[in-house]
Parts: sequence; structure tokens; C-alpha cells
Amino acid sequence: MKQGVFELALAGVCGIAAIIGLATSQTRQPYDLTQIQFCPRSANGVHSQIALDKRFCNQPRFVLTEEWQRYGLYGSIIPYKGDAIQWVRDLPTDNPNQLLGYGVAVIGLWGVVGCLLVRSQRLKRTDYELGELEKTGDYAIWQENRYRREIKQHSTQLYTERLKDGLTDLDVHSRKELGLTDEENERAKARIQLEDFMKARAVNHSVMDKTIAENLRDRAKAEQERSKIEGKTKGAIADSDNQQSVDQQRATELIEALKNHEDGWLWKIIDNLTPLWLIGRQGSGKTYTSAAIALVRKHCLGIPIYYLIDRHATGDNSSSWRYLDTQNIAESELEIGTALDALCEHWLLRIKGKNDLEQSAQITPEQVLIDEYTNLKSLIGEPAEKFYKLHLTDTRKAKVYVTGITHNDTNSSYPEGTQAMREAGTILIQKFSANGKTPLSRIKIVRGLLDDNGEELKEAERTLPSWFNPEDIYNHFNGKPIYFDA
Repeated sequence: MKQGVFELALAGVCGIAAIIGLATSQTRQPYDLTQIQFCPRSANGVHSQIALDKRFCNQPRFVLTEEWQRYGLYGSIIPYKGDAIQWVRDLPTDNPNQLLGYGVAVIGLWGVVGCLLVRSQRLKRTDYELGELEKTGDYAIWQENRYRREIKQHSTQLYTERLKDGLTDLDVHSRKELGLTDEENERAKARIQLEDFMKARAVNHSVMDKTIAENLRDRAKAEQERSKIEGKTKGAIADSDNQQSVDQQRATELIEALKNHEDGWLWKIIDNLTPLWLIGRQGSGKTYTSAAIALVRKHCLGIPIYYLIDRHATGDNSSSWRYLDTQNIAESELEIGTALDALCEHWLLRIKGKNDLEQSAQITPEQVLIDEYTNLKSLIGEPAEKFYKLHLTDTRKAKVYVTGITHNDTNSSYPEGTQAMREAGTILIQKFSANGKTPLSRIKIVRGLLDDNGEELKEAERTLPSWFNPEDIYNHFNGKPIYFDA
């Protein structure tokens, strides 16, 4: 009798608990939840995969919907978001008491039928805490580092399109919402473009280096096998050393010829980090001479051509530039504007790298060539003016040899406020043509070059050697040496 009364009382209590739980669960809660299924793939076989599925994939996981969406918007990586996510499901809005109510109801119903062991999947406190922690400590860290996140974490997805089209209005608006000023937006744009250039360049160089290494490996293997048969191993080594010796000899001969030409004025200009500018009318051979100077610096000083900026690089001027083997070319107005901004950032990075290394010798020199600057100033605008102003101060610190071409030397040809700096910090030479088609060997040193006594050679008349052109200099290092004494 007592046992029956006890069971009846237990059933009544459980029934009341179920009713209370169900009633409680009907109230709404303020939190939207997102259920995710995290199923990482194993690389160690079927048994390992089963263990992973049991530990991760078969366990439901929840995060706050607002946190999930916020992370999705900024492309961040959180523990539950990545390639291993199988599906995402939005749970209905509910009350924090809802799960408790459902739990009480289930326990009550199971109690009626005599269930002694209840196992239910409840929303873990840690799943809620993910969102709460992100809204506190982690969110504060994100706020503090928003500039770095915006620039660094989006590079892989957005750099290529932004290089083609520049920053869109949406990009600028989004960054302003993050608290960035217009100036910081411009810096961000330049940094994005620069990093994309560097990444693209690194990828291209990596592929090229791999191909070259494979070719060299195959060639070396074939040479080695043939040498074993013909007994020419020592001869092959001697030929390689001999080729290097020939290149060095050609460079020495060219340098000596330049030093011996009219007191060496031309070599002093070439072996000089001061920015060099050429002026003259059309047909005077400014581009032709600039290409020759770049080739001498490349072969005699070991300075590669990092950037060529010319609206006619692959058009009218291609015959002059084709021998350079430049690493980067900017030809369209969009490419040129992007390149000018990127170069300014590039110089700052080189200066910082030199200071960090505390040994400037570890920074490899490089060349930048820019043609028709007067037109670029009017077409491109602010990036061109910024480039000119910074090249007066930054390029020597960054160990960059700049050679520029413009039509004249009037104040209107350059950015305002640069007259004193360009007169004190650039070398300017003028070229001539008698008919507007054929260049003359005549040169006028307008400013910037000093003689052995430190006196400026201003308005000094000089000439160029007959062999000083890109074709002859290229051939000099490719099997057709120049006979300087002839």
C-alpha cells in the first residue's frame, strides 16, 4: 500500500514538473543561436577518422548567431569555422529558460514511465561563452588591431581585384566605419597594392626559380654523364669559370672606357645615387640614352631594373627598353598610378629594413625608370606628385637609382614647392637633335654634377661616345664586344 502511494506521488510530481517545464519553455528569449557541425578530415586512415567523428562530428556545437555572422563578415578564423564545417543551421529564437524547461519536461515524462537514466544534449555554457568572450576581451583586441586585420587578413581574397579597380566606394565606406581617416585609407590602399605586388613577384620568382633549378639540375646531370664518357668534367668547370671571367673582363673594359671619356663625366653620373633626369625635345634620344645608362648599371654595378614606368613601354619605346629585362612594367594610367603609390611604400620598407639590419650593404640596390613625367603629372595627379617629392629624399636612403625623363625644366613641370630641393638634389642633363628625328652626341650638363675639385659643372658641354647605346652595350656582354680603341 505504501509502495503504491509512493509511486503515485512520484508520478504526480513528475507530471507537474513536465507541465511547468513545458509552460516555461514557451516564453521567448533574446538570443539567436547557430548550430554548426565540425567534421575535420583525418590523414591517418579509417580508424583515426572514426575516432575524430566520435569526438567532434557527432557532437552538436552552438555559437551565438551574431558572433558567427560578425566573424563571417570579416573573414576571420575561429575554432569552429573553416574547411571542416559541414553545415550550419539557425536555431529558433528562444528563452534561456527554454532549454531548462524542455529538460524538466523530459525528465518529468521519463519519470512517469519509470526512466531511471536520462541523457540529453544540452547547450554547453562554453558555447555561450565563446560569443561572450569575443564581445569582451577578444573583441577589444580586435578593435585595437583593426588596422592590421583589415590590411593583412583580406590580402589573399581582395588584393588582385583592388589592383585592377582600386578601392571601391564600399571599401572606403567600410574603412571609415572602422575609424580610418582618408589619409589612412590611402596608406591602406598603397600597402595593399604593395603587398600584392610583392606576393605576385614572390610567386613568379618562386615558379621561375623552380623551373630554372630543374633545368639546371637536368642539364648538370646530362653534362656529368657525358663528362664521364668523354673525360670533360674539368673542361666544363673551366668553361663556366671562363664565362664569368669574360663577363667581368667586359665590365672592366666598359668602365675603363667610360672613365677615360672626357674626364669620366659619364661614369660619374652612372655611378651616382643622386636622381638623374634627362630633358630635351622629341627626337633627341632621351629614352635611348636612359636605356643605355640602365644597362651599364645592370652589367657593371650589378643593379637590376626593378620598375619601368612608361605609357609607351611596349609601343613606341619598346626598341629602347627591350634589352633591359625589367622585373616590373607599368604602362596604363591605372597601372602607373598604382605603381607610383606602391613604390613610395616600397622605399619606406627598404629604409626600415636597412635600419633594422644596421648594415646598408645588405640592401641590394635597384633601378627605377620613369618616362614622360610631365604628362604623368597631369594625367595621374597626386600619385605622380607624391612620387617626385619622395624620390628627392627617400631613394638615396633606400639605395634606389632613379632615372627620369621629362620634356623641360620649368617649374610647371614639377610639383609645387620642389624647386630648391630638385636644384640641390638632382642631376639634370639635356640632349639635342638638329632635325627632331636624329639624336646628336652633344650633351649639356645643366646641374648637379661636380668635378674633382667639388665645383659644379653647370651648363657644361660634353659628348656621348658613339658606342653608348643600348644595342651595342647589350651585345658587348653577349658575344659581340665593343672595341673601344678602334
